[in-house]
Amino acid sequence: MTTSEHKSSLFFKLSISITVIGALLKYVSWPLILLGSLGMVIFHGIQFFQKKQRLALDYSRYVLIIIFLSNFIFSLFNLPFTPILSMLTKLALATFLTLYIRSIVSTNKENSQNLQFLSNYNTANLSYLLADLATVYIVLASLFKIFNWEFGIINTNFLFVIGLLSALISILTSPKTFNN
Repeated sequence: MTTSEHKSSLFFKLSISITVIGALLKYVSWPLILLGSLGMVIFHGIQFFQKKQRLALDYSRYVLIIIFLSNFIFSLFNLPFTPILSMLTKLALATFLTLYIRSIVSTNKENSQNLQFLSNYNTANLSYLLADLATVYIVLASLFKIFNWEFGIINTNFLFVIGLLSALISILTSPKTFNN
């Protein structure tokens, strides 16, 4: 039995939402984070293995999700090697973000003829770009919250504010179509 790409994508996004909601809760957040992370591994795995052509970004995303789940389980049960998995999570996150930003930049270079790629953007493309960035910031903020990470001024609140502002601007700049 095969699962359609649309369904697995929908359940993957739902799993991300469950994980983020669990990260925002103050008490008894671990069941939601565990459920959401496990769902991300399963449903992204379905998407990953159904894909005919896999890029380095796909591999890095799947490795990040698996290492994140492993790190969370090890920290939850106070198992040994948690610091090593935490460092691997940070490394996998940095690799994923580097590849993701590189794919966004290369897409922008392909779409534009000159170096001023934002001038060629219409509001729909800019809205999609901001929505992608908002997703990255909100997922990063959730990781920072779950693992209690902080790098100078870059902390959970800072990343959430940037992510939510990017999402707001994305919504405001999106093309409006109203069906009667």
